[in-house]
Amino acid sequence: MTDLAVVLSRLFVQAGAYAQYINANRARAFLSSLGPVKLTSVMVEGRDLYRVRIGPLSTVAEADGFLEAVVNAGYSDARIIVE
Repeated sequence: MTDLAVVLSRLFVQAGAYAQYINANRARAFLSSLGPVKLTSVMVEGRDLYRVRIGPLSTVAEADGFLEAVVNAGYSDARIIVE
């Protein structure tokens, strides 16, 4: 018998990742009317990046809807992120 582990995932729509905080904050402010936008910092290859994400989202359908809205708002490189 095989044990199956349940893995909980969180879905986000990432509008972008920015080297400059001011640019990330500008995107966060612009997208805040769409939903719960978070700005977080991460270290990638020794430098800080600022991610702008909507979420966490409950379903793939919800993520798809937000992705479409973010792309339509001008963020054509937006993508769905699963953590």
